[in-house]
Parts: sequence; structure tokens; C-alpha cells
Amino acid sequence: MSGFVFPPDSQIWRISRENALLLGGPAAAILQVAHPEIAAGVAAHSQFRSDALGRLHRTLEAIYIVTFGTRGEAERLRNHVAALHEKVRGGRPVPYDAFSPDAQLWVLATLIVTGTWVFEELIQPLTPREREAHYREMRVFGSYFGLDPEYGPRTLEEFQKYYDDMLRGPVLGSHPLCREVAWAVAKPRKPVWLRALSMLTVGLVAETLPSPVRERLGFRSTAGSSWGFRVARRVLRAVVPLLPARLRFTPRYLAAQGG
Repeated sequence: MSGFVFPPDSQIWRISRENALLLGGPAAAILQVAHPEIAAGVAAHSQFRSDALGRLHRTLEAIYIVTFGTRGEAERLRNHVAALHEKVRGGRPVPYDAFSPDAQLWVLATLIVTGTWVFEELIQPLTPREREAHYREMRVFGSYFGLDPEYGPRTLEEFQKYYDDMLRGPVLGSHPLCREVAWAVAKPRKPVWLRALSMLTVGLVAETLPSPVRERLGFRSTAGSSWGFRVARRVLRAVVPLLPARLRFTPRYLAAQGG
């Protein structure tokens, strides 16, 4: 068990094992591309419009390898990600670089906030000590994707201020490309069945994106989406804790547990 990046009793294992966290995926992805530098990189170097599921699968696989994998697996992923990031840089429509610490910190921030929010909404509240431990572990997690653990907020309190300042500040949603990419993520072209579900996705995003980013990107909470979200949250709160492990937890976690 000592060969894992994080110990099995860590907060990152406890939180990230929940399949329910996937419900926060659309909001996290759209918050990420609200940053112009990230939107430019995604638009120029990925097939996000036509390969939404493939991109999601690759992202989740990378997350689970670092979270539940061995140190050897995580180091191989680190090298793979670094090689991919070498190609992701450019100057139009805004300068962008996959090694930009500001952009990397924002990506990590979206994962931290949406992950803990879904966990506390559907599973159980976290104590201040548990939140702090999870933040420290996520900073280690971020290092496997190129972010220096010493860069940016050192404590959870500092992180919360950084996140609030980003939401209120002028950067997020400041370029038209942010809205374009955000809507392409929410309403992918392919596969057709996923596009057919986009009404639900857009409603979920509208209810989970924080203001004022939601408004800047053109998403709007409606009476219908608000009602549907409240009902779904109530049902999921009752159902998720009762699910058997094979349905509730991600396969990577079960495999790491020997299940």
C-alpha cells in the first residue's frame, strides 16, 4: 500500500472515489475555459467539439492514475503530460502556454472547489481539518501536471480568497472565445446522443456555475432548471449513500482497494 502517491486513508481518496463527483464535471470544465488562456489552448490543441467523450475519458484516467495509482504510474503520467504540454503554446487570439502557472492553478482550483462542493452536497460535510488536508493533498496532485506546490495560496484560507478574487475579477470570461468554448463544452457536436442530453447539461451548468461567471458566459438559471436541480439534489442525497460500492465508487478506487 505504501507504493501509492496518496495513502488509502487520505482525504483525496475519500472524496475522489465518489462517482457522484462526475456531476460537477461540466461546471469544472466550463469554469476552466472561462480563463482566456485555457480557452485558447483548448480551442487550438484539442478536438473538444467532436470528441467530447474521448477528452473526458482521458482527463478522468489521468486524474485517477495520480489519485489512486502507484508512484511509478504517476511519474510516467507526469512525463507524458509534460511532453504533451510542450506543444501547447501560442499567441492567438491571446497568448497561452500549458506551463503557465496561473492557468494551471486555475484548473486545479476548479477541481478542488467542484469536487468538495459535490461531496458535501451529496455525501456529507467536511470538517475544517479535512478540507485543509484535502487542499494540501490536491497541491501535491497538481504537481504531477506541472504546477509547483509552492506557487500561489499556501493555506486553504488563502486559497478561498484567491478563488473568490478570481470569480469577482476581470479575467474569467473576458474574451469572446471563453463563451464560445464554454458552450461547445456544454453542447458537444458528437456523439449525437450526448448532444441530445445537452438540455440537461446546460441546466446543470446554469445551476452550478457561480456568479458572475455564469452570466458572463451566457448561461441562465430558469425556474425549470432551478426546480429540476433541487429535486435531483434531494433524490441523490438520499440514494447515493445507499448505493453498493461497485456503483458508488470509481473502478480505479476499487481496483486500488483490491476490489
